[in-house]
Amino acid sequence: MYSAVKTKNHNLKAKIVIVGAGPAGASLAIRLAKNDFSVALIEREKFPRHKLCGEFISPECLAHFAELGVLDAMLAAGGDRISETVFYAPDGKNVTVPSKWFNNEQNALSLSRAEMDERLLEKARESGVEIFEETQATGILTESGRICGVKLKRQGGETQELAADILIDATGRASVLGKLAEKIEIQNSRFKIQNSERKSQQLKSGKQKRLVGFKTHLSGAAIEKSRCEIYFFRGGYGGLSRVENNLANHCFLIEAAIVKEFSGDADAIVEKLIFKNKRAAETLGIAAPVNDWLAVSVDGFGVRNLNPAKNLFAVGDSAAFIDPFTGSGMLMALESAKILSAAIAENSFAPELIAARYRNLHREKFQNRLRLCALMRRAAFSPTFSSFLIRALSANESARAFLARATRRSL
Repeated sequence: MYSAVKTKNHNLKAKIVIVGAGPAGASLAIRLAKNDFSVALIEREKFPRHKLCGEFISPECLAHFAELGVLDAMLAAGGDRISETVFYAPDGKNVTVPSKWFNNEQNALSLSRAEMDERLLEKARESGVEIFEETQATGILTESGRICGVKLKRQGGETQELAADILIDATGRASVLGKLAEKIEIQNSRFKIQNSERKSQQLKSGKQKRLVGFKTHLSGAAIEKSRCEIYFFRGGYGGLSRVENNLANHCFLIEAAIVKEFSGDADAIVEKLIFKNKRAAETLGIAAPVNDWLAVSVDGFGVRNLNPAKNLFAVGDSAAFIDPFTGSGMLMALESAKILSAAIAENSFAPELIAARYRNLHREKFQNRLRLCALMRRAAFSPTFSSFLIRALSANESARAFLARATRRSL
């Protein structure tokens, strides 16, 4: 068990606290535990729980699941094996991307986050990771200008402090620890420089439209098995695929200004806007939600601050957020966890070396695909542009294959 923050660390391996038990946080915890690190994993919710997500697990993720020791459990969970993704323009014109293009004839997997995250969390527990569910990170502990732990608050109200040589933000786009670090006056030049670099990156990226994501599970959706479908409509796009229990996951991303037009009513958006897409009307026409809609605001895409403070690192969506229509968000979460675990294992007592190694690996792995997706985003949010692109790509398989693979390509 973790000791109070004042206890000195005499272990040969650093103590690591990860906040956020999604795919990035849980897979990182498993990898670090396998390398004999002492790891605690903090999660605000109680698993299993529903999570807003496209729930598309691309074929490359299966190799990560095998490395983590959860592949058999994932494949046995009842999700659908996806052999193709079909993109539909509003008029019904479409273009198909086979899953085999991504990873040597492998199919993708469509599985709810409730099932996937629970299996990763259980594997982390089996690996010796200390799990704190229904526990919120409320503050960061510092000593002599360096981060040395985290303040926690459990559901019942009791508080606790955990010591940490390294702190990981895996809280997704919320970047909880990164924001907490910004509030702390850490008196060293490195933190100030990093903070300045982060603001400079935000300025260079330009202001992006605020978006809202919606998700629910449906019964009665008229979509074939082994298929994921993407629908473009005014101001956004949505996806549909089967998950376990004969349900389908419907998730869509739309401009916040348009959401306001419909007073935030997801059902009204589906009926009066998404149904303008001919194929969406066919597959969703008689479908009905089996649970409440989830909604979340999305402020932007691209790389964020990988190293907000000396002993604090970001992973998964906290580190970089890629456009969901690429189907590579889950892959980025698992990949970023793998490269951060490698950087830590190589340099466990040297935060500066971890940071440098992680930045280099992250840039090599993700820079190209993030740039390409930023260009493709224009088509995703313009029905006219998306229709033109679908028509053009439907006649050129080589171009389709190149673009599909480029959303996963490293430098």
